[in-house]
Amino acid sequence: MKNKLSTLLLLFVFGPYVIFSQDFKCGLNNKLAQLYAEDPQLEKDHEDLFKNGYQKVKRGDAKMVIFTIPIVFHIIHYNGSENITDAQVYDQVAILNRDYRLLNADTSIVIPEFKQLYADVGIEFKLATKDPYGNCTNGIEHIFSHETFQGDDYSKLNQWHRSNYLNVWVVDKMENGVAGYAFYPTAVDGGNFFRDGVIILNNYIGSIGTSNLNNSRALTHEIGHYLGLSHTWGSTNNPGVGCGDDYMEDTPITKGSNLVCDLTMQVCNPGIIENVQNYMEYSYCSRMFTIDQASAMRNIIQGESGNRNMLITDSTKVITGIDLTTPPTCIPIADYKSSLRMICQGETIQLTDQSYNAPVLSRQWTVSDGTASSLTSATPTVTFNTPGYKTIRLVVTNATGTDSLEMYNYIYVSPQWADFTGPASIDFENEVANNFIVDNPEFNNGNFELISSNGYNNSRCYRLDNFKDVSGATQYSPAYFYNNRLGGTVDALTTPSFDFATTTNVEVSFKYAYATNAIELADMTEVLKVYSSKNCGQSWTLRKTITGAELVTAGSFGYQNFVPNSNNFWRTASFTVPTTVQDAHTRFKFEFTASDFANNLYLDDINVGGILEVSPIELGNDFTVYPNPSSTEDEITVSFYNDAHPSKVVLYDAIGNVIAQFEITNLNQEINLNISKNLNLDAGCYFVAKESKTGLSSKRIVVIKK
Repeated sequence: MKNKLSTLLLLFVFGPYVIFSQDFKCGLNNKLAQLYAEDPQLEKDHEDLFKNGYQKVKRGDAKMVIFTIPIVFHIIHYNGSENITDAQVYDQVAILNRDYRLLNADTSIVIPEFKQLYADVGIEFKLATKDPYGNCTNGIEHIFSHETFQGDDYSKLNQWHRSNYLNVWVVDKMENGVAGYAFYPTAVDGGNFFRDGVIILNNYIGSIGTSNLNNSRALTHEIGHYLGLSHTWGSTNNPGVGCGDDYMEDTPITKGSNLVCDLTMQVCNPGIIENVQNYMEYSYCSRMFTIDQASAMRNIIQGESGNRNMLITDSTKVITGIDLTTPPTCIPIADYKSSLRMICQGETIQLTDQSYNAPVLSRQWTVSDGTASSLTSATPTVTFNTPGYKTIRLVVTNATGTDSLEMYNYIYVSPQWADFTGPASIDFENEVANNFIVDNPEFNNGNFELISSNGYNNSRCYRLDNFKDVSGATQYSPAYFYNNRLGGTVDALTTPSFDFATTTNVEVSFKYAYATNAIELADMTEVLKVYSSKNCGQSWTLRKTITGAELVTAGSFGYQNFVPNSNNFWRTASFTVPTTVQDAHTRFKFEFTASDFANNLYLDDINVGGILEVSPIELGNDFTVYPNPSSTEDEITVSFYNDAHPSKVVLYDAIGNVIAQFEITNLNQEINLNISKNLNLDAGCYFVAKESKTGLSSKRIVVIKK
């Protein structure tokens, strides 16, 4: 992870658009040359914006028309800190209006050479109050998506019509240390319209919350690119590489200030001070736009390139609702998250109301089979004393209206007892296959599902369906971008629980089959990881990673629907389980992270091996077995007082095989359990073990042939 420098404006050019970063890599020029070689018109179109002349603004012109741009923020998040608050967005909008209207007090420290050149751009920004469908909005929407970790053109989800709105996408991560970028208006005409807008890291939005004062002018810079401005050193190289021109007469030719605020810099033309304090610089001390820059942006906002002129029409003001003097109060949109999605029976989660679009005046939680600390709090805790899937519902209300969100099977509570005691072999041919837990965090179409064929030897197996036929998709629809947005999606399959309290030398093996759509090895970035948990899935430890050529068992499948119709497509992987993991509630999780080239994944034959050791030494004295010894015709009864925790009673043969197991859910009462009913036990030595949250006890039983 590269650390972002706390400078104001660290951006570099990548293709016909501009990228904000601390990294200045030598390969950049080659990429620019390659892109411009493919489409030289992109570069020429940008130059032509400034060659045809434009009306210059006049400093202090009271008659200057103020243009207002409707703006919308799309907060792409994964329920982390990147899901920033409305207050942070409001702070950012205030900073934009301050900088573009020359209301920033720090112009007082602009050096004398440029005091007569800094300008009021005469552009303001106002959050939309109507969405593209005419619905009430506060101009901030929150979208749960893995794309927050991608931060590229295909992360620009739910673009509002770019002729009416300036779209800003806020994300958690971007490639190669990048912090944000925006395309020039000339680069987003025609089929490139979906790229239009600004995408930026959450910690470069505003000066509060996840951001800080030093980062607060990044969006000022990015919108400069959105309105056609180049860096002060031009668009063809990194700062410090060579002297360049930005087509502005009042910004001296410069190499650019690479993270240094040298107010005396005069590298390109000795005797001429360079404009280090410009918003389109990379310095630590940005303070201003020049008269020519302001004039250029005003010219472009009134021109057709990138449909910028549509942003300032009267009809756009009505469509977006920025014509309203007082913004309306919208209905809140219900949303929430949980601190945990998997817990042990008797454990507690915390729910967090993260509804948006308007303040919430009251709320009501409904929790299936759980005990909440409060049903009206924004952050209630909930304890679940029974196992199984739990559904959560939230209803939020204000003076304008009500909204609700209900997520079925949102929480899984593991029972006190394990599904398996000791080693087990799972081939998905019996009912235990239904005890696997499928996690599809984004509730999208691709998820693990149990299928009746296509497994090893054409048996039942679990399939993660990543394939989608997009050949008939409408251009620019979500389906059209399916493969571009597949990369980074995470799906998981969690096994039933294993009781390893009396098992040693545990080893897990499984079969998998996988094909990729990638041709080059470098593009095969899909990853299958296997984790273990000994606390019902509340936390996980990585045990096995399979990626690249090791993961791909069937080669490149060329965007066809992969089916492993031959055993040759299957491969076996294994790993050992440390003793520290071997407790009474161990689970394993298979987690697949897709790339844009991902195809279908199949899992089969999960084998958990080990040595089950049932000690002949009797442990504890909290239950009795009678008669003992007994005959093959006797009924063998286990008696004990079951306390406030569910218990499990397991009958083993002499070598540790499980003969029968019983789950005891009757609490705080005497239990008399017939453990031999319908078993037809042979003569021999057996062991019975009683397990609960309070501990493990065992006794030896001798059965004599009658």
